[in-house]
Formats: sequence, structure tokens, C-alpha cells
Amino acid sequence: MKHLHKSVLHIADLPAKERIHETLKRRWIGYSNANNTLKRMEDILNHPKTHRMPNLLIKSHTNNGKSFLLERFLKSHQPYECPYEDKMVVPVIFIEIPPDASPDTIYTQILNVLHITYSYSSKKDVKAQLAFDAIELYKVKVLLIDELHVLMNTTKLKKAQMLDALKYIGNRCQISIIGAGTQEAHTAILSDNQLANRFEPIVLPRWQLSSEYRKLLATFEKIIPLRAPSNLQQQDIAMEIYTMSGGWIGEIDAILKRAAKYAIENGEEQITLKTLSKIDWIAPEVRRKV
Repeated sequence: MKHLHKSVLHIADLPAKERIHETLKRRWIGYSNANNTLKRMEDILNHPKTHRMPNLLIKSHTNNGKSFLLERFLKSHQPYECPYEDKMVVPVIFIEIPPDASPDTIYTQILNVLHITYSYSSKKDVKAQLAFDAIELYKVKVLLIDELHVLMNTTKLKKAQMLDALKYIGNRCQISIIGAGTQEAHTAILSDNQLANRFEPIVLPRWQLSSEYRKLLATFEKIIPLRAPSNLQQQDIAMEIYTMSGGWIGEIDAILKRAAKYAIENGEEQITLKTLSKIDWIAPEVRRKV
């Protein structure tokens, strides 16, 4: 099974049920744009404290890997015990903006992530101070915020209050903020002149039919534990997957997982055009019209 990466060879020997379970797990696929973005995030993490810390906004269409990038970065920077003091260091924390967000929500989520006790009935200013103290105590360097586009679904006043809270957190704690969202997240940031200058946008574009796209499919094939090669980078299969996925990496991942499951269950052990026709896939453009 030379077509597989050595890290999944043992999975290919498992019984069908266990192999399907492993196939459906979420796995990291490193590609140029994602790796470059992670490198920029590392630069942000290692930036010395200044009055005006650098921030990033990762923007993309939904289901194109931006949330997974945040999760990958968070996983790479887990809390650790400080060697010089008897306490934990939490370099990176992660929160998500809910539909009914408010400044109070941001502070509450920070407190929850850092396991700080507080009263739900406390005023926003009290929670904010607790959050600031916790950020300092645990030496937080980066705040990851997902679903920033939700800001555009709130009132103009609440959006302004949320943006002010983000500025205040960054200024007061001298930490960097790395946000992720759709184009609407960028629109929200641009509505505040100060934040517009502080957030560097990074776009995760839709995939194009290119050699880079075929390399992506070849990488997928190496980690899908099928016992026979599928040659996903072949023109006919690559074109079909592109048409089915619309060029979005989350859709590509879901298609290949479903196709691999079908191939294992039916003893085919490879993904072919016939396999792709059997998985009852609805393209994202069609799905939105239903």
C-alpha cells in the first residue's frame, strides 16, 4: 500500500467498521495557504508587547477551513506549567461569538475558558476586570475569536459596543486578536476606522482547478485508509470532485469521507467515478436553493 502515508498504514489493516470510524475523523491537511497563515499566526504570537498589538482577520466562505485553522493553532499552543512559578501559562484562548452576543458575552466566555469563578449577575465592568486580571495572571498572548461575522446580524449599536470591547481588550491587556469569519466579518471590522487599521486581512480563497488543487487531492488520498490507490489527481476524478464540492475544502473533505465509507462497505477499496455517483451528494450551490 505504497499510496498511503506511513501514519495510516496500521489503520488500513483494521476491520471495516473500525476503519470507517477512523476515516470519518477530522484530520489536518496541510497546504500552502493554510501553512502560510499558520506561520503568520505564529509571528503574531511571538510579537513583543506594544501599545498597538497586531491583529489578524482570517476571512473566507463558510466551510473553507478557517475555523479548523484556529483550532489547529490552539491545539499547538496548549496551557503549560510555568517553570519559574507555581502556576499555569495559557498562551492562547479561544472563544466563539454567539448569535445574541454582547460585550458581556465576550468577557463571560473569557472567564469560562480560563475557569474563573464569577457571579452571573455581576455587572459588565466587574466581569471585564476579572477577565483582564485572568489574562494577566495566565500570561495570555492571543485571543482567538470565531464567527466574527455574527456582528453584522446585530443592531448597529450593539455592533459598535462589541467592536469597542475588542479594542479595549487589545489595548488594556496588550494581547493580539486573531478573528475568523466570512466577508461580513471584514465588513464589520471596516465599520470602525481604528480596528480597520489594526486587523490584517488574510483570505482563504475558493480552490481553483490547478496543480495546487491536484496536490491537495493527492494529499487527501495519502491519509484515506483505502487498500487500493484511487488516483484522485487524475483529470476526470479531480474534475468531478471539483464540480461536486464547488471548490470548497470542507466540501471536498466531506465528499471523500463519504466516498471512502462507501468504498470500504462495498469492498471496492478505492474511490472511482462510479463511487462518487453512488454517494447521493448534493452540491453546495444546489443545497442552498432547496
